[in-house]
Amino acid sequence: MDDKMKAALAEAYASAPQNTILLHTLEVNHRSFTEPARVCRWSVTGPEPEVFHCQLEDNAPYNPGQVVDFIGLPFEITLPEKDTESPGQFTIKIDNIGDRFDEYLENAALHGGTITAIYRVYRKGFESSEDGPDSVYHSIKLHSPRQEGQAIVMDGAVLDWMFKKFGKLYLAKDYPGLVAGR
Repeated sequence: MDDKMKAALAEAYASAPQNTILLHTLEVNHRSFTEPARVCRWSVTGPEPEVFHCQLEDNAPYNPGQVVDFIGLPFEITLPEKDTESPGQFTIKIDNIGDRFDEYLENAALHGGTITAIYRVYRKGFESSEDGPDSVYHSIKLHSPRQEGQAIVMDGAVLDWMFKKFGKLYLAKDYPGLVAGR
């Protein structure tokens, strides 16, 4: 990385809001579900999981443009690498599924077919704003669901991962520190 790029990166890090918390969400669906299962990555801190009210994007396949509930549960998602060798492989592990998702998983197992997911990222405090999520990744095809203790683990793929928009568009007019010769 050259010196100008290092300086621009340092400026971006220095100017980023320090108290921003990102909410990573998953919307999992199967043809046998009566409604999508929605979870938000959050630690379980009480007897009942926290519920997040998040505004969906206008082109969402289910409840477009509406504010819907995401249940706060611990989960992990391994995102694919952004390179030409990666086929867009995801791994998702949702902990503490308990009784809340047993019916969903049993229906999916009994009926077969594809399980799909949508991964969204929100900024805490702005999750129900009209802008909707900061990032959305549709069309994740999940397969091989397996239970590991109180967790469900699924593998999946997005075949056109290399062509998905990632992050924000940084333009010189909005971020003058990125312009060479400053």
